[in-house]
Amino acid sequence: MESADAMESLSDKLKSLGVHLGIGDLSPQPPTRKATAIEDVLEGFEDETPLGSTFLVQNDYPPEHYHGIAPLYANYDLEVMAQWAKVPHLPGIDPQKLVFLDTETSGLAGGSGTFVFLIGLGYQTEQGFRVTQFFLRDPGQEPALLASLARYIDPFEAVVTYNGKTFDIPVLNARHVINRMPSPFSEMAHIDLLPLARRLWRKRLPSRALSSLEYDILEFERGQEEIPGWMVPQIYLDYLHTREATPLAGVFYHNAMDILSLAALFNTVDGMLAEPKEARVQYGLDLVSIAQLHEDLGRLDRAIELYELGLQKDIPRPFFLQTLKRYALLYRRQGKWPEALNLWYKA
Repeated sequence: MESADAMESLSDKLKSLGVHLGIGDLSPQPPTRKATAIEDVLEGFEDETPLGSTFLVQNDYPPEHYHGIAPLYANYDLEVMAQWAKVPHLPGIDPQKLVFLDTETSGLAGGSGTFVFLIGLGYQTEQGFRVTQFFLRDPGQEPALLASLARYIDPFEAVVTYNGKTFDIPVLNARHVINRMPSPFSEMAHIDLLPLARRLWRKRLPSRALSSLEYDILEFERGQEEIPGWMVPQIYLDYLHTREATPLAGVFYHNAMDILSLAALFNTVDGMLAEPKEARVQYGLDLVSIAQLHEDLGRLDRAIELYELGLQKDIPRPFFLQTLKRYALLYRRQGKWPEALNLWYKA
């Protein structure tokens, strides 16, 4: 729990940006001064569509850019990832056909009352890694935002999200239905990294939230521009009432960092699953979790190799015993009784 001083500091920071805590009066209020437009806050451009224009912001990162300790630009292996995600053609996809997606919405409840006001896409280009963000300046411009998104999404073959199967994609699909537009995600392969992260780190880490893994796995810390996720809907509602866009700079930063963390984490997980030794997986519990995943996928030889590596490292006693027993059962399934008995004796 944050201290009173920390909360007061955050409150002062938000007030300085024109953000006020609490629901307050949701009816439009006459501005007390000339509002700052989003075009004056962030460098972007207009994307013209047959349904209107949308404000886009793009930022490029060179191929050698690291997000924390992980690269953004990578040549994926994806063989194990594909088997886990049940997307057989995933290893054959060009890395530049893979897109990372994260959204910011007017609320977390979902349903027809929740709309998406900021969509972030991250993807590889010939020059490096690009983040493109689509902003909804007014709810009436939603058809234009969706049309712009569809045009950008069209070249990609697979989308990667974090909890996107539960939240981001269903909300976007709902907005397409409401606007009587086909969703570009209906035929796309989808890899939601959250369930996989839970499998890999539930034994060792107390939280598998993206912000936690960003710190614990990627060793990345956000800058002072960061706006807490729980404040994002209120900041946008304030913007709709006042048209003061200055506080939205922190929201764009928050969304961009989510995209970069998602891409860096995806690269990290892909390396851990494909070649744990080369990925320098240090923790025994992580190796055991990877071994169990390989075992569940029927990759038994690799599972045995990883169980051996994991058991050579320091593992808390309850997990050590559980691993020995599961490892022994694996040998028993293969009919290797002497190996299984040795492990049972050790347990």
